[in-house]
Amino acid sequence: MKKICFLWALGMILTASSALAVGYYEFSVFTGVPAYSVYDVATYGNEIYYGGGPSVYRTSVSIADTAKADEPYYLADGTTLNPNYQPRSFSSPVAISLSGYDGSLNSSSVGEMYVDDSYLYTLGYKQNVTAAGYRNEVVKFDKATGNYVETVASTPTAGGAITGTGWGNFSLLSYGGGKWWVGNEDREVYSLTPGDSDWTYQFTWANMAGSHGDGLEFVNGYLFVSDMTSNYIAQWGMGDNPDTEATETGWNEWNRFAYDEILGTSGKDVEGMGFGALNHFWAGNGTYLYELGGGEIQQYLGGGDDGPPPVPEPGTLFLLGAGLSSLVLARRRRSE
Repeated sequence: MKKICFLWALGMILTASSALAVGYYEFSVFTGVPAYSVYDVATYGNEIYYGGGPSVYRTSVSIADTAKADEPYYLADGTTLNPNYQPRSFSSPVAISLSGYDGSLNSSSVGEMYVDDSYLYTLGYKQNVTAAGYRNEVVKFDKATGNYVETVASTPTAGGAITGTGWGNFSLLSYGGGKWWVGNEDREVYSLTPGDSDWTYQFTWANMAGSHGDGLEFVNGYLFVSDMTSNYIAQWGMGDNPDTEATETGWNEWNRFAYDEILGTSGKDVEGMGFGALNHFWAGNGTYLYELGGGEIQQYLGGGDDGPPPVPEPGTLFLLGAGLSSLVLARRRRSE
């Protein structure tokens, strides 16, 4: 039996439940950006990249005490300012123009990015090279200069289910676990191991009350996805979820986290999503760049002085301490 409930753990569970009552928080909203340019988002260290198509901007974020990065803006009553909240400071945006690619870069809101120590990767396509007319590509640029370096992955020239430029094709991008991960606005997810010749379909996530899928990030062995017009982030895991009675195989939604918008304007859409700076997610809505995390979701993201938690082996869930271990093993998966 997968669920283990001890009487001694019940008190821990009740205490932890009150502490983890919120799926995730909105920590900051950066409004000092060029108008209507915050679509696709990626981060590396404390750098945040955002933009759309060939026009990308870079800013950096800092706080006084990184150990308090998960302290929310308000206390539990939702109205009292939290004295431990860390105000965010952002550097002035720097413009980066992506150039030199002999194809076309995806337009704003359908060209999510990934960034490492030296390079920025985004999505592009070439015309008249496949049976369907287009070939989707993952394109690599020097993140300092914006110059094209190489194409690191593409769809087969023979065409296929993810060849074209519509919603059913590449628009979301991440990398992790030795694979490229792409998604589309029909909520389908594919992966590619570098050196392989074709993309592998993985799963389609459920409609989360949004108009379409618009966020995909690989973090610590999990895939986190979002819908454009809803305040949900879903965690998908591979293999058996120890938080359920059933024995799962393949990819399944393990958790779904929600939040209430409290900063900036309400109704902010998710136009691309990145993860990294302050160990939180960063999303754009066309006008604003905003920071999401903490609460229940943070146990899967890591943070603080200890850094991120270890990457789980397939079919297992890492557990942060005995209290969270008891909580995760005893808690039933929340319904939608």
